[in-house]
Amino acid sequence: MKWFSEFLTKSQKKVISDQVLSNVDGKIIEIGKGEILLIAILRNESLRLPYFLEYYKSLGVDKFFFVDNNSSDMSREIILKEPKAHLFFTAESYTNHWYWMEYLLEMYGKGHWCLVVDIDELFSYPNSNLVTLPSLIEYFEQNNFTSFSSILLDMYSSEEVNDCKISCKSNPMESLQFFDIDYYKVPFTFIDRKNNLPIYIHAYTGGMRERVFGKMNPLDILTKIPLFKFEKDIYLVQGMHAISNTKPADIEGVVFHTKFLHDFIEEVLEESERGEHWNNAIRYKHYKDTISVLPKLNLHCEHSIKYENNTQLVELGIIKTSPEFEKYCNRFKS
Repeated sequence: MKWFSEFLTKSQKKVISDQVLSNVDGKIIEIGKGEILLIAILRNESLRLPYFLEYYKSLGVDKFFFVDNNSSDMSREIILKEPKAHLFFTAESYTNHWYWMEYLLEMYGKGHWCLVVDIDELFSYPNSNLVTLPSLIEYFEQNNFTSFSSILLDMYSSEEVNDCKISCKSNPMESLQFFDIDYYKVPFTFIDRKNNLPIYIHAYTGGMRERVFGKMNPLDILTKIPLFKFEKDIYLVQGMHAISNTKPADIEGVVFHTKFLHDFIEEVLEESERGEHWNNAIRYKHYKDTISVLPKLNLHCEHSIKYENNTQLVELGIIKTSPEFEKYCNRFKS
């Protein structure tokens, strides 16, 4: 399928909205000037959703747009109780998920700062203890920055994965306290399918994922662009790994990846069988190969580092700040 926003008429877009993505919350969608939007696609995420919502509301998100891809748990009910959330539903194959994302961005995101994250991802940045998301965006606006790059940091426990359990509404980071530092950058080329141009980046890879599960071909790309101001010429690569036609910020953040809880192995087995994720779920099948050999999977090792705060991540070079941003942040110090 080609980039649909370039080729489809308004009436055709409505067919996509009504027949593929049906709005099930019954709310009128009204977006105020300057509101920050979050868009996420999910399936069976009732364990993480309550904390996810509270986390991003406290960060400063104004409205949530969720696509429920045929959940069989309580995900739908949780979202419908949230006043700031709009819920869309589709039973289509997840192989089409990026077109759902593109549709929502085109329909609701233009001119707005948007967060695109998964439910197992918690976005953060330097001085997040001082600076709210609206204040971070104020800094970006003052400097004409329109996108913000981050590293996807795999977080894990010192326990076996099967034993790493949390309750609904709990902060998964209280159980997933460790990470690896052995990340490195590799040159990578993506295609801007909207403008038919290459996007050249140096992307993060490595870390715990490579240490435990081994190298993949192609490599696991752990660079993310979770936050950006969406305009008509922007193209966001599937998986949020690269973006075109933006001015990147002079700082870099982190997306804490909370996938590796007790439900991880069950998810790997299910998604390997469904085969609806990228390239016939090749990454889940890659995980499955290791799990079949190591059913009592423990991701912790002697080199694991315990997370303390984002200042620690700056000192370790995982995230990056700048003199200009530090000067801006001084105004928020008491």
